[in-house]
Amino acid sequence: MRHVRTTAVWVLATLFAGCTAVPATTTSPVTARSPEATDAPATAAATAATNQALVAQADGFTLTVTPDRLELAPGETVTFTATFHNGTDTPIDVAGSTCSAGMTGLLHVALPQAPRGRDWSGIRQAFKDFVLTEGMGPGIVPALQPLVVNMSAGDCGVYAVSSELQPGATVSREMSWKAEIVPGVDALASTVPFEVSVGYDQQNGPPSQPPDGPMISWSPMFKQLMVKGQVHVIGGATALKGPGEIIDAVLADKGYAAWLAKRPASTWSAANLFLESSPTGEGILPKGPAWEVDLFRERNVPRHWAIAFVDPFDAKLLSVTYCNIPCDR
Repeated sequence: MRHVRTTAVWVLATLFAGCTAVPATTTSPVTARSPEATDAPATAAATAATNQALVAQADGFTLTVTPDRLELAPGETVTFTATFHNGTDTPIDVAGSTCSAGMTGLLHVALPQAPRGRDWSGIRQAFKDFVLTEGMGPGIVPALQPLVVNMSAGDCGVYAVSSELQPGATVSREMSWKAEIVPGVDALASTVPFEVSVGYDQQNGPPSQPPDGPMISWSPMFKQLMVKGQVHVIGGATALKGPGEIIDAVLADKGYAAWLAKRPASTWSAANLFLESSPTGEGILPKGPAWEVDLFRERNVPRHWAIAFVDPFDAKLLSVTYCNIPCDR
């Protein structure tokens, strides 16, 4: 029998009013205050009921999120049922279509951190250090920061900027996450933070467009009610190579090492380190899961780059693509 964790899960729910946070210290509904009232982040405490429901309230509205489990094995699926209720006596704008009320969810999934792999000398060690310390991941964040993964949800019909939720009405949406980092790569045993949010009470309208000339860019802004929590991935997953070993596979390639040797670190402008997965493969991207290792050179030299792909399970170099001077891509 699998051991089930019995400790409580602590959660927070966070409310943002437009671009201005609204402070709160209780679980009662939060009343928006003027921007002059505070510049501190706004929080409304959420509750974890015995049925695992997480609840946040503000302005007479309630967001309830219930995961169907708090622990799951690698490759298993957790389903989140999110419900938004209009407890006021007036209609309210919600983001997107009425069928979803703009409810979305995401998780922060841990990436492998070790082992570091072998030590090199000269420019190859400089490259390895550069990628591990300066490399960026998806979203232009540090490469080994947890990967932000969107929860999956069914199609919600025709797109709408906003729709109206009537007084006393409730909207529910189911979202899920299969315990994977990317498709085909099981999640590591770890605590996985998640957040589910809903946008309501639209704060701005589209600008007037000039009769002649370019269209003006515009994005709708909503107040946001958010629930945060955690699920736990337990048990072993398929062994993965560490990021250092992935870079070692690139450096061990004679062609790459020769290319790198002629390109001093003073010319390096950026590096990327992505764990990704393509169902079909497209362009230089291979089919299935792979680590992508990129080096770009633009400091005092014309732009050019090298992009390598490495298997995450056995650190086999899958391919290297070079765009040499002159490089227009």
